[in-house]
Amino acid sequence: MSAEELRRQVAWTVEDPSPARRAGRVLSGVAHLVSTVVTFGADAAIGARRPGWTVPRGPDDYLDLGSLTLRMPGSGPAEPVQATRTGVWATPAGRPPRRLPVEAWRVVEAVPGTGSGRPRHPEAEWRLVLSDGSTRGSLTGAWLALAWIGHLAGWSEPVAAPGHG
Repeated sequence: MSAEELRRQVAWTVEDPSPARRAGRVLSGVAHLVSTVVTFGADAAIGARRPGWTVPRGPDDYLDLGSLTLRMPGSGPAEPVQATRTGVWATPAGRPPRRLPVEAWRVVEAVPGTGSGRPRHPEAEWRLVLSDGSTRGSLTGAWLALAWIGHLAGWSEPVAAPGHG
């Protein structure tokens, strides 16, 4: 499954990047490659990677959604997050994955990354502020990755926070 197929499965708006943004993405990829080579893979070790949008055949295998980070509660440590076709998992190094109860959470705020007022293209960085009713936290990653998690959780597409588009 490609990014296009993944886009068709989510109900959230996913826009095509502008030609200028696509050109910038190519240059960013080259810069990241150079950075990774120069730093001997340090970037890759901390999880700084672009999504490939591949969906494996097995429903229990992780999709390639790029880097997703959860802080729940918001003052807690950052944890890497991955998703399958059916669930969302915290995958901290050195510990077993644990299923996240995303269906019980709601999105209370959506904040786009810097650079554009309302970028909803697949790789645009966003931060969703989440609540489980008593605790707030955040989930950060590429828009299409967050849309996939929202699809699994049953979340409605969030509106950008006031002052952010």
